Amino acid sequence: MRLSLYLLIAFGVVHSHSVSVRYILNALAGELHYEAILLVESSRESESCWKHKDVQGAVPILSFNGNQSLYLKDDFSTNILALVCLDGSEGSNMQALYQNLEDMRDTPTILFVPSDSELQDVFLECLRRKMLNVLAFKGSDWGFVYSFRAFPEFRVIERNVRDVLQYFEPQLEDLGGHTLSTLPDNIIPRTAVYRSPDGSRQLAGYLYPFVRNYVSTINATLKICWHLVPEDGMTQLGEVVRLSEIHDVDLPLGIHGIEHGTTSQNVPLEISSWFLMLPMEPCLPRAKLFVMLGFEKLAPVLLLLTILLGNAHRIESGLGPSWRCYILVDRVLRGALAQPFFLPRRLSVRLMLVYFVILLNGFTFSNCALTILETWLVHPPPGHPIRSWEQLRTLKLKVLTIPADLDTITKALGKQFAQRNSDLFELSDAVNFQNRRLAMDQSYAYPVTGTLWPLLKHVQTRLRQPAFRRSRELVLIPLLILAMPLPKNSMFHKSLNRYRGLTQQSGLYQYWSRRSFGELAALRKIHYKVKGGQQTYRDFEWQDFGYVWLGFVAGAAVSVLVLLGEIGYHSWQLGRN
Repeated sequence: MRLSLYLLIAFGVVHSHSVSVRYILNALAGELHYEAILLVESSRESESCWKHKDVQGAVPILSFNGNQSLYLKDDFSTNILALVCLDGSEGSNMQALYQNLEDMRDTPTILFVPSDSELQDVFLECLRRKMLNVLAFKGSDWGFVYSFRAFPEFRVIERNVRDVLQYFEPQLEDLGGHTLSTLPDNIIPRTAVYRSPDGSRQLAGYLYPFVRNYVSTINATLKICWHLVPEDGMTQLGEVVRLSEIHDVDLPLGIHGIEHGTTSQNVPLEISSWFLMLPMEPCLPRAKLFVMLGFEKLAPVLLLLTILLGNAHRIESGLGPSWRCYILVDRVLRGALAQPFFLPRRLSVRLMLVYFVILLNGFTFSNCALTILETWLVHPPPGHPIRSWEQLRTLKLKVLTIPADLDTITKALGKQFAQRNSDLFELSDAVNFQNRRLAMDQSYAYPVTGTLWPLLKHVQTRLRQPAFRRSRELVLIPLLILAMPLPKNSMFHKSLNRYRGLTQQSGLYQYWSRRSFGELAALRKIHYKVKGGQQTYRDFEWQDFGYVWLGFVAGAAVSVLVLLGEIGYHSWQLGRN
C-alpha cells in the first residue's frame, strides 16, 4: 500500500512537471509568436531539465550543448525562444548561450537553474552581457517564475505562474531616470559642439534632437561624454565606435555608410550618395555667346528651303525641277532671318504658302536666338564643365579629403583607381578639411554626401553665380545607406530602430534636418557665402562684339570682292561686244 502511494505521488510530480512545460510554452506562443526554439542543454541526457517530447510542437527546434555554438543571426529568423538548462554545467551552457545569441541578445530566454543557485548572480551576469528578456525557473518547482528589472535599479522579481499575464515585461519603456551616455562625432551638420555664453559646452545639429527626444521617450537622462569629444575638429566614426566600446557608451552619435566599416548593430537613418563638389567653371566670355546660337545648324535647312522655293518657281512657270537655286538665295535668306521682301507679281496660293512657311520658320528661329542670347547675357553658361578625372588633372585641381575618407574611396572604387589617381587627392587633417569645405574654398574639390549638399547649396543662395556645383559624373558611391552604429549587442537596437521609423514617418527627422541650417547659422558654425564687389549688371563693351565685328568685316570684304568681280565681269562683257 505504501509503495503504491509513493508511485502515485511520483507520477503526479512528473505529470505536473510535463504539464507545466507545455503550459508555459503554450502561453509564450500566444505572447511572443516565436517561430523556433533554441535549446541549450547538458551534454548528458540524464541531466537534462526537460524531455524532448515535452517541448516538441509545431515550430522547429535547434538543440545545442555547452560545447556547440553557431552564429544564428544571418541564417535563421531572430524571432525565437531560448531554453537553457543549467544543471551541472552552468558556465559552459551560459557561454554557449552568449555565443549563439551574438547580436541578438534581446531574444526571450528562459533559464532552468538548480535550486541552490543564486539567481541574482545569474541575472547580473545576463545584464552585463546586455540581455534583458530573461526569465528563470528554480529547481523542480516551476510554480514560480523569476525575472529582474534593470532600470532604474536592479531588483529580482518573483511571480506565481498561474497569475502571470505577461511573462516578458518590457524593460525599455520606462528607465526611471537612468542615465544614458552618448558620444558625438562633431561633424557638421549632424553634430556641432559649441560654447554657451557661460562657457559650458553644448551640442547642436539634427542628430542631437533625434537622440535627445528618444531618451526622453523612455524616461531616461542623456549624458554627453565631453571628455572624449575634441574642442575643434571631427572624430571619425571608427574612432567613435572604438571609444564607445572602451568607455561603455550607450549611443554613439554619428552616422556612416553601412557598405564600408559596418558594425553588426545599425540603425538606418538616411539614403544618400557620395560625390564630388566641384568649383564652378568660369563663365564663357560674352563674345563667344554670339557664335553659340546654332547658325551653322541652320545652313542645311536654308539650302533645302532654297531648293524647294526655286523648284516651286520653276513649276509655277511651267519648267521642270532643277537643283539650281542661286537665283532665290537672297529671298530665302531674308525669309529665314524674318526680314521682309517684295514679290514682283502676285503668286499662286501654293507658292504663297511656301513663302509663308519660310517666313514663319525664320520668325520662330529669330525669336529663339534672341531669347537664348538675352538669357546667356544675364546668366552666362559655364565653359568646359569638368566631367572626368583626367580633366581634374589637366586643370591641376585637387580633391581635398581626410585619410579615413580616402580609405573609403579606395574600397569603393578599387585599389587600381586609387593608385592611378593618387596625385589628384590631397590629404588634410579633419579641422582644416571641415573648415575649407564649409567656407567653400574654391582651391579644391571636396567629397560630400547627398544629405550635406542641400545645406551647402543653400549657403550659396545669396550669390549671383554659385561657387560650387554637384558633379553628376564624378560619383564615388551612387547609393549610400547611412546608419547609426550602436555598440555590439546593444540593448537599445530594436527600441531605437522603432523610434527612428516613427520620427521619419511623422516628418520629425526631416524637420530637424532642415532646421539645423538656421541653428548652425545662429551659432556662426556656417554662414551664407557672399562675394563683395560682384557686379550685377555690366554694359556691353567693344570686346563683347569681337566675333560680330569679325563677321561684319569678313562679310563686307566678301561683298566688296563680289562687287569688284561683277564690275570686272561686266567690263569684260562690254569689251567682247
